Amino acid sequence: MERKLEFYGNLVFGILIIAATLCFLLIDTTAYLTKTIASALFVLCGAFNLILVYKSKVKNAWKSIIMLIGLVFAMIGDIFLISEEGFVIGAIFFAIGHIFFFVYFCVLQKFNWADLITFALLVLISMLVIFLYPFEFNGMQPLVAVYAVIISLMLSKAVGNYFKSPTTENLVAMLGAFLFFFSDLMLLFFVFGGNTVIFDYLCVCTYYPAEFLLALTILLQKDNYKKRF
Repeated sequence: MERKLEFYGNLVFGILIIAATLCFLLIDTTAYLTKTIASALFVLCGAFNLILVYKSKVKNAWKSIIMLIGLVFAMIGDIFLISEEGFVIGAIFFAIGHIFFFVYFCVLQKFNWADLITFALLVLISMLVIFLYPFEFNGMQPLVAVYAVIISLMLSKAVGNYFKSPTTENLVAMLGAFLFFFSDLMLLFFVFGGNTVIFDYLCVCTYYPAEFLLALTILLQKDNYKKRF
């Protein structure tokens, strides 16, 4: 019964997130409605999974709250990004969210030298793109660079966790982190590279799956907690 609730509950959230994303992309209505609903759904999904973890009386389940807090900051950042005036504030909220994701991944496995190498490589690639591609930053290049460092730190830890311990849970976390990184890369090209529509679609269509996968890690880590603690 418990497994069915976990499976069908997350399936419903996944379907609802897809539907909300399609509404945001295809229906001519206010983004404050459709995008906010889509964002709220991945937070609710994370909260649902956290409740399931607590109901299972998993020791140290409180650590999953860190991931949920990160999802909340991402939701707030997503709402601010609806308007051009809220871009800076939205980016700040997203950056804070990534810090929480990074801390959560570090709770699962300690940061090590291999993670640092991956981080350095991601930062190098990010800086090359940011400083060599002819973007029109209008004074926002330092903010974008700092944000790139933070999200690279988050992704590098997720990648490191998987290669150190290739479990399903760590694979889902790595895929979620990578899709988030890719989504933000597409946002970079859309906002500062000429507002080409394809980049906007690629950003949105990878962002919400990324958030869903990260919300799913809360539940998937349940068995790992039982094994480790």
